[in-house]
Formats: sequence, C-alpha cells, structure tokens
Amino acid sequence: MTLREARRHAAHGRRFSARRPARAVGLATVLVLILTVTASPFSARAANDPINLRTAAGFSVLAGASIASTAISTMTGSIGTSPGVSITGFPPGVVSGDIHPGDAVAAVARNDAVFASIDAANRVPTGTIAGDIGGATLFPGVHRSVAALSLSTTLTLDGQGDPQAVFIFQIGAAMGTAAASTVTLINGARAANVFWQVVGAVSLGAASSFSGTILGQGAVSVGANTRVTGRAIALTDAVALNNNTFIFEPVVLLRSAASCSVLAGTFVTNTGATVISGNVGTSPTNSVTGFPPGLLTGVVHAGDATAAQARVDLQRAYDDAGSRDVTHRLAGDLSGRTLTAGVYRADAALTLTDTLIIDGQNNPNGVFIFQLAAGITTAPASEIRLINFAQASQIFWRVSGPVTLGGLSRFTGSILSTESITIGRSAQLLGRALTLSGSVTLNTSSVGVTPTLDLGTASTYALLSNTSVANTGVSVVTGDVGTSPGVAVTGFPPGVVNGTIHVGDAAAAQAVADTRLAYQDALTRAPDAPLAGDLAGQTIRAGVYRSDAAVSNSGAFTLDGQGNPNGVFIFQIEAALSAAAASSMVLTNGAQASRVFWQVLGAATIGAGATFQGTILGDAAISIGAGAVLTGAALTAGGAIALNGTEATVPPPLSGSLSAVTSGFALSDIALTGVNTQFVSATATPWVVADARGTGAEWGMTVSASSPISAPGTVETVARMLPSGSLVLAPGGITAKSGADPALGIITTTLALTSVGQTLIAAPGPHRGTYSFTPSFSVTIPANAYRSNFSGEVDNSPLNPYVSILTITIG
Repeated sequence: MTLREARRHAAHGRRFSARRPARAVGLATVLVLILTVTASPFSARAANDPINLRTAAGFSVLAGASIASTAISTMTGSIGTSPGVSITGFPPGVVSGDIHPGDAVAAVARNDAVFASIDAANRVPTGTIAGDIGGATLFPGVHRSVAALSLSTTLTLDGQGDPQAVFIFQIGAAMGTAAASTVTLINGARAANVFWQVVGAVSLGAASSFSGTILGQGAVSVGANTRVTGRAIALTDAVALNNNTFIFEPVVLLRSAASCSVLAGTFVTNTGATVISGNVGTSPTNSVTGFPPGLLTGVVHAGDATAAQARVDLQRAYDDAGSRDVTHRLAGDLSGRTLTAGVYRADAALTLTDTLIIDGQNNPNGVFIFQLAAGITTAPASEIRLINFAQASQIFWRVSGPVTLGGLSRFTGSILSTESITIGRSAQLLGRALTLSGSVTLNTSSVGVTPTLDLGTASTYALLSNTSVANTGVSVVTGDVGTSPGVAVTGFPPGVVNGTIHVGDAAAAQAVADTRLAYQDALTRAPDAPLAGDLAGQTIRAGVYRSDAAVSNSGAFTLDGQGNPNGVFIFQIEAALSAAAASSMVLTNGAQASRVFWQVLGAATIGAGATFQGTILGDAAISIGAGAVLTGAALTAGGAIALNGTEATVPPPLSGSLSAVTSGFALSDIALTGVNTQFVSATATPWVVADARGTGAEWGMTVSASSPISAPGTVETVARMLPSGSLVLAPGGITAKSGADPALGIITTTLALTSVGQTLIAAPGPHRGTYSFTPSFSVTIPANAYRSNFSGEVDNSPLNPYVSILTITIG
C-alpha cells in the first residue's frame, strides 16, 4: 500500500461509515477512533522520534516489484518482494536472513514500510535542503527538499554526541549519489536513525558508501561495489543490485587504537615467551614490563602521545559499542551456543566453559557486538570458533568489568574494557586487549589480529584441481594430488608422489569444497594495505594485502616475520599472478610458508627455475615451470594444473609445544574426631593438556606430591605430617577438544601420591590437540591426626592447615 493508496483507503472508510444507520455509524466511529490511537502513522510526530519500521526492520532489501542482483551481493538481513515475486541473483548473492518472494511475511513487511514512509512524510520539517548536498554537514532534524536532490562528494551527519539523534530526509522528487560519494556519520550519529523518504527514483553511484534506510516510491538502483549501512526499500517498484554489501550495524571504529594489540590504562606486564602482533601501549602511565622475554612485532608506546591518542579513540569506541541498540540478551555460560550477527547484552557476569560458535551465515560483513555490564571468565581450553566467514575484525566485546581468559583457551574479537584483562598461560587472543582504566597481564600468550586460513581437508594436498593435473618430466611431489569432479591426473610416473593420488573421489571432492571456502575466506579479509605491480626488491611484513590488477615478481622479494612465527601473510589478487623464471622469495625472521596464502582470481604462473612459497588458492589455471620449486601448495577450484620437472612440497604446519594447565584444590571441611579413620575429598577445576607439536609423538603426565603437612606454630613447635600415600588423585575421564585426535587409547591411572613421580596419563600417540579432564582428590586421615598448633581450646586454636605440594611434569 503506497502513501496515495493509504490516504484513499482512509477516506473511503469515512464515506462508507457515514452512509450507515445511526447504530452502525457509532460502531464505525469507535473503530476509526481506535485506528487513530493505535496506528498513528497518519498523524504528525516529533522530529526527534525515530521511524518505526516494525517488521520491515529485518529486511536489507524490500521491493514492491522485483529484486535483481548482479555478481555477489551480500545481505545481512532478509530480502523480499510483495506483491511482486521475482528475486534473482541469490545465489551467487549471499543472504544471512531469509528470502521472501511474494509471501505473507513480505506483504506484512511492505505494509509496515508504507506506514513508516507515511510517518516520515508527515514529520514537520525543521530545515530545507536543495540541489547538491555534497560537502554539507547536517544536524539532527527533518530536512526537506521539494525537488530532486544529489550528493556529489561527502555528506556529514553530526549527531552532536547523541546516539539517539534522528535524521529524516523528505525528498519530493528523485535522489542520486555520485560514484565514490560518502555519507559520513560523526559524533554519535547512527545509520539506524537515518531515513530517506523519496518520492522519485533513487540511484546510488558505484563504489559509494551510503548510510540510512531508503523508503522510496520509485525504483532503487545501487551501483557496483557500493556499500550500504541500512536498507533499500522500493515500495512500488524494483531494486537493482550489483556486487553490493548491505549491513545493519557498522563496525566499531577503533581509529588509532587499532594499531595496538594491547593497550592499558595502568600497566602491561608479561611473563614468558608471549608473542604480540602489533603495538603495545599504556596511558596515562608508562609501565610496560616483560618484553623481552616477550616478543612484539610493533612498538612500545609507554605513556607517550601515540598511546594517549589511542586511549582517546578507545573511549570513543567503547562509548559507540555501548550505544548500539540491543537485539539479543545473554546470561550465564555461553558454551554450546551459536550466535549470529547482532548486538548482545548481558547484565551479569558471563562465563565460557567450553565452546562458543559465532556464525557469519556466509556474510563476512556481519558485525557482532557484546555489551557486558560485568566481566567475563573463560575456562582453560575453552574456545570461540568462527564459522561461515565470521571475521575476528568484526567482533567487539565491550566489557564493564574484569576479563579473565583461561590457560590454553582461544578467544576472538577486540576486547574494549574498563577494568583488568588477564590472558592465561598459553592462551590465544585473536584480536586486541584494550582497557581504559585497568591493566593487561600476559603469560606466554599469543595476541594477534589476523588468524590463519583454515584449508580443511585440502591441507594435505600439494596439487589439487577441479579439472585436471598434468605432469611432464620427473616432478617430485610431497603431499597428496587430487582432482574433482575432473578425473584426469597424468604424468605420474615418471613423476613421483609422496602421498596419495585422489582421482575424482569423495576425498578430492571435499578438498575442492574446502579450497573454495578458504578462497572465499581469504577474499573477504579486510586488507591492511594495497599491493601493486612488481614485488621484486620489496620487503613485506605480515598482513593482508590487496591488488585489483596483476601482480608479478621479476627478481626477488622478502617476507619478514619480524620474529613472529605466528605472522600470517594473505595476498588478495583480483587478476593474474606471475613469477618470472629464476625469480625467488625469501622468508626471514620466523616467517612460515605454511602461513602464506595467495588468493588469485586469474591465472597463476611460476616460471622455470623459480622459487615460490605459500599456498596458491586459485580460481583459474596454475602453471609451474621446469625446475621450479614450490614450498607450499597449488590449489584451484577453477582450472587445470600443469607442471614440468617441478618440486612441490606441502610445508609442515608451524610446530608448537607440549603444555599443560593445572589448578590446585581445597579440601572440604571436616570435624576431626581423633577416634576413627576419616576421609575428605575435593574436585579441581579442569586440567588441560595441549599437544601442538604436530608430530603425533607419545606424551605423558607424571605427578608427585609431598606428604600433607600441618606447619608448626606458636603453640606446637613440631609439624604434623600425614603418611605418604594419604593423598589420592583420580584423573577421571579424558575429553578431546575440537580438532584433537580421539581420546581413545589414552591411559589414565588413579594414584596414591608420593614424593616419587608416577604416571597419571599416558598417551601412546598419535594424540595431537587439546584434551581436558577434571581430577578429584581424597585424603585419608588416620585416628589421632590433628592439625598443628592446637592449644587445647577448641574455639581458640589457630590451627594450621595440611598442605601438599604437587609437582606435575608433562613430556
């Protein structure tokens, strides 16, 4: 129903009721009064009231006639048409919500959008605009243009510090924005409160950035590569898309704070071989300790101007994240949940004891904001797992309380806190630890903002194609070779494969599917810097680099890990890649071939005698010349692979260490009778063992303990000791965490602990990955065994507890 239809419908209702008899008129009058009170879009409302989209709020694109998309458009919300039924271009376009072609859901949403449009049109203007508004800065209010409106450059909407500020544009004709134009929101202005009520057609120029909800009477056309934070609604006409991105929530802008992986308001302290990718800063204090032995690839900014500005920008980001409209509520333990993009609020402290899944729903632009009114604590070996192209750079934890990450845990996202952040031993944070007023404590931790790519089952392949692999000469391939759905693998022999050849089988099919996922993951990462032309002579540090044109190497270039073996190099090349004959790559300072990825849209060519490193994720043919050496893999889901006397070796994964996280325990209270043997027990928090060596070698855990002893004091000067073996440790069941080898075959033994180490757990191998168990303890207390320092007065004795020191060895 359009604005014109709605007014005609309302007028018709009044005429009809006037012709009724008196009794019917009274009933009709009551109904009209009820409609006036409850529907109220026909009455003028205050300029600062937001427009209520009702069910239309869940749609990224809604059209009265049709929706047509070219290339891969990505929608955070649903899309729908009504009364039209035509929706094309999905797939390959991606919709995180639902698709509603002419169904009842779309019909209700369109009616709600009509009411919203009427509401916007009836607001009393607070100012007028005309012509080209490029270069203008506008404040909250209702801005009216009686004629067509255009935007040639940048329009700035200034919220004046109010995140609830509302901007309404009433445009009496068409609206058009130029290519590369931008609607910029500052000082709290939010796209959710920007509305464009347009009588005519709307055209958004290519490669532009637009914010707000379009409520249009005419057709809406969105130019190629344009990004919209908001919605495009064409009430009676069509919407045309072209490789566009629609999101509801923009990312939280960290500004200069983004350069810091760790930022604290008081101090940063580290123990052990922590690795940080990025800068470390403190402000207003200047206390940063533990580097070395900790390693960082950036710079320490201890109380300097750079850290001060980063803290200012962190405050802005913290406030921004807290002002977003809540879409979901959270409480308790996050384990076992799967969360999609949105704004989540928790009014009490949260925990994570196992696994939380964050689902991007195939939309890499989805934003996840967590507003936590208290703290969050994660257990040892807990993890946040990202699926379906969810991006760590799009996840923000705004925490008004302490943050504690358990040992060997994996946490993802940028932490924006006001209190302390503690990152446990061997824990990994794929994001940032930023606190305005607290400290950051690290212990052999890993902090970085670029996670590696997951190749899935394709990780074992040196050569993989969706069509064919053809070899000439004596190539030596270390790794698997496969094709799917193609079945042509030729030239082996004379070529040698130190692995398995999969010709069109299920394993190859899955590997090709995983290659496509890895390709898409690489493509959707936010680039850190541009890349162009010939790489020869350059030194490149870890990060994500993008080129929209062909990339080549005519000589030699260097990838510098800056001492960080966890550094990830991703190259997004939207054309061809070529390495000249005898060209080379050098990996220095810890850079690893297993963490170098080349996402290539066009053909990839490695010249004769060239040395190349990293995994090529191709969408076209890959050619490897005579005598070339590839330390990596050639994987393509869009072309053939040809090689000639080549040496191709899948690099081993970055080897880690064998480590464990354990905890102490406190026995339950007991009243000692001194007459009979008594028993007391306790259960520790989970212990964790992680084997990241990658070799599959055996490992075990041994435990010894000192005899429980109650120390002497002022009354008794001689310690009391329980017999050796009084303390018993039972390991309980072993649980294999995600990605680990099955726990089958791991041997556990209940121990009566003595000063001699005994084997608690034996893993004969291969048992790679992370395992957890919850040990229980019991102590046997014989008759006449009391704690030391008993004065003879039951209620006036400063008794000393029994203490046993456990020594745990993993190896």
